[in-house]
Amino acid sequence: MGIIARQGIKRSIISYVGVFIGMISIIFIYPLARDAYGYVQFLVSTSTILALILSFGSSGLVVRYFPEFKKDKAYLGIVFSFTISAVIFFSVIIFLLKDLIYKYLKARDFNIDLLDQNLIIIFSLSIFLILIQTFIYQAANYKRIVIPSIIHELSFKILLPILVLLYYFEKITIREIAYVIVVFYMFSFILNAIYVNSLGGISIKNKGFWNLPASKIKEMMQYMGFSGLNVLSANITTRIDTIMIPMLISTAANGTYTIFLFMSNTIAIPMNSLNQIASPVVSDSIKNSDYKNIENIYKKTSINSFIAGAFIFIIIWTILPDLLQIMPKNKDIKPYLYVFFFLGIAKLIDMLTSVNSYIIIYSKYYKYNLIFLIFLAVLNLILNYYLIHIYGITGAGIATMISITLYNLIKLIFIKRKFNLFPFTKNTIVIILIASITFIAGIYIPSTDITILNLIYKPAIIIALYYILIKIFKLKADIIDVGEKTLKKHLPF
Repeated sequence: MGIIARQGIKRSIISYVGVFIGMISIIFIYPLARDAYGYVQFLVSTSTILALILSFGSSGLVVRYFPEFKKDKAYLGIVFSFTISAVIFFSVIIFLLKDLIYKYLKARDFNIDLLDQNLIIIFSLSIFLILIQTFIYQAANYKRIVIPSIIHELSFKILLPILVLLYYFEKITIREIAYVIVVFYMFSFILNAIYVNSLGGISIKNKGFWNLPASKIKEMMQYMGFSGLNVLSANITTRIDTIMIPMLISTAANGTYTIFLFMSNTIAIPMNSLNQIASPVVSDSIKNSDYKNIENIYKKTSINSFIAGAFIFIIIWTILPDLLQIMPKNKDIKPYLYVFFFLGIAKLIDMLTSVNSYIIIYSKYYKYNLIFLIFLAVLNLILNYYLIHIYGITGAGIATMISITLYNLIKLIFIKRKFNLFPFTKNTIVIILIASITFIAGIYIPSTDITILNLIYKPAIIIALYYILIKIFKLKADIIDVGEKTLKKHLPF
């Protein structure tokens, strides 16, 4: 087994361990102190967006130009010179515009105090995050992704429920939670730096981007700008709701919202895995102008992702009222079940439209993806602002669903016109019909007075019905074949 396969398997294991910890925390811990959980999500989301603005995409240089500069021992120094220059430049701009930004937000009913009181913490987290991301990318250049994942991602998923519990039992204040997270980021930066250095990935000499030819500086800055705007737009889309909700409503409301957001993200796990596999194949096929293979991947990824995603969505929606029954302090969460519904539908639409982003990104039309992302980010900002005012956190879910639907519809039309490719087949209609029947049936499955029993027998009925309908309609897909072969291999009968 090669190093990429080994690292990939280990990384997947870490991801699933993180998901398991998250599930336990979402059900039993975070509802105890939704204000603390929502506050942390606000800090993380805001610092992530700020980090992307300050760095201006400079972290992306680490991977993009590594093949070209890997023999240059001063390469990381060159990257850091770009990064430090960008951070200083955009920090000055933000500082000069601070009062104007505050005035604009205050006029639109945003809680400026929440932002202002945490500005130093958010800025500190942003700086550490930029440095951490740089070292994580450098470790990836050496085909090492497991240890950085443990240091930064898994460790934080373990730390967060501990902090929420300490806050719930009044051992620490909400402000002290923020300080602990800053210290955690600092240690994450130090440990990742030590690890990358052990790989031979750090050798910073007295050399910066100013030592490069003017043409190379221009090229690298153009890449920074383009990739930076891409990543920034994508993150605004996925994180803006968890920034706007605490500033327009409360951190407790944000805690409730992010509980349902986590649940909806589990729907996309199969899609993320399939996209990881499909992405390099799409890139290679476009390079070789093999559009027949791209169309095959486009259709297969769509149907396989949706089969798995719809299955997860239906099970969660069916047992969600029972799941809330075992959550502490659930009376404040129960009124917002439809947050999960709208976020879940958004995920399913994203899965149904398959690898459309990769087809655009790896083609000669790659710049259009930035236009589409900016459109999505702006649309999501506007919709979140107005719909949160009208419908509260449910409005944020509706905003995400509308934005993702329009975003994917635009890409769908664009790919059809430019490449004459389409992800849907007759099987698409069949699986939507199967999912709809199962979804409706799940609503009418009677509940018992025993919550644990409901959590067991309801999914069992959904699984049986979903599979029976797949067989009745003779639906064919790779994921079904793999599932059947796996069951036959491990079941004793």
